[in-house]
Amino acid sequence: LDEFLALALAYERTHAPSLQGFLFWFARTRAETKREFEQAGRNEVRVMTVHGAKGLQSPIVFLADTMQTPTRGPRLLWPEGEAADDPAFLWPPRRGVEDPVCAALREKANERTAQEYRRLLYVAMTRAEDRLYVAGYETGNKPPKDCWYETIRRGLEGVALADEHELSAPGVVGWRGTRLRLAGWQTAPTPDKAAGGAPSAMPPPPLPDWAHRPAPEAAARPGPLNPSRLDDGAPGARSPIGADGGDGYRRGALLHRLLQWLPEVAPARRTEAARRFLALPVHDLPPAAQAELAAEADAILEAPDLAPLFGPGSRAEVPLIGAVGGVVVSGRVDRLVVDRDRVLCIDYKANRTPPAADADIPVAYLRQMAAYRAVLRKVYPATPVSCGLLWTIGPRLAMLDDSTLDRHAP
Repeated sequence: LDEFLALALAYERTHAPSLQGFLFWFARTRAETKREFEQAGRNEVRVMTVHGAKGLQSPIVFLADTMQTPTRGPRLLWPEGEAADDPAFLWPPRRGVEDPVCAALREKANERTAQEYRRLLYVAMTRAEDRLYVAGYETGNKPPKDCWYETIRRGLEGVALADEHELSAPGVVGWRGTRLRLAGWQTAPTPDKAAGGAPSAMPPPPLPDWAHRPAPEAAARPGPLNPSRLDDGAPGARSPIGADGGDGYRRGALLHRLLQWLPEVAPARRTEAARRFLALPVHDLPPAAQAELAAEADAILEAPDLAPLFGPGSRAEVPLIGAVGGVVVSGRVDRLVVDRDRVLCIDYKANRTPPAADADIPVAYLRQMAAYRAVLRKVYPATPVSCGLLWTIGPRLAMLDDSTLDRHAP
């Protein structure tokens, strides 16, 4: 899972975020993950499939799910022997309409599945170096007689020690049943052994107190807070189905995309790149609207006071997540600049009308930027973090002072 998430983040850093694009890229890269579980110092419990555990060992192994057997048989049956050269296959739609040939082929296919099931049991039981615990949970149905649990139980009958075992705790319904136990204690050299006496068995250590108590309930984790979706009376965005037919909403989204990608283009080519992008048929913009939107993007990128936002070292659409004050903050920064002297975090407001004065900035925007600042301060604890709002209409950049953000911090 960690490797998969790392690949997803790597994709977002170099490509436009898209689930379909990521899946296509992931399939084409043929990435391989090398297992390095045997490294020393990993104080972890590994939850693995038997296939994934092949070639690995651990001092203690629990077989947690041993009461199930393969239940799905093959839907398509392939002939064997002389008929195997024939590429045709057999497909009985229901078990009740199978002819003798199909029944025989299904029986052989089920036997091959059972053999593989038993081979996996051998792999599972040989992963333990010192201790192997075989467990299982029952449902309303009786467990199959050929499941791993019953297979092991039959093999231990008459060999393992059977004793009555009880698991109970205050306020918890207990369990009582017969436990099969097969043990061969390890021995260590003792003075008696050195003198020719019999080695003394090492008794097992007592269980700690927590082993007899029910596990505490996990504390409910707060849901992630998306700072850009706070509802504190913020002015609504232009509607995609408003009276203007969604033109204002669409123009704002396109401008946002231009500000995301144009800074990566050489300044001499930006105007032409913007016009080619806006002229795509999918945007359905008339030539006049294309020219107006390209000019608006140029005005923002060429504004002297906004140059630091789009210069070298700045990044667009930076994912941000962190825990602050018991709240998980999850969002995406429109523009992030990190240098030796400061961290600059900017959020675009392309679909909003700018307020007449900074004092009229909605509280929702202040809370949003205060949340971003709190997370960035944990990432860059030794560097001052500044936040601002860029209204593309104008354009106008409003830097937010620390005292204002302090009052709205999460």
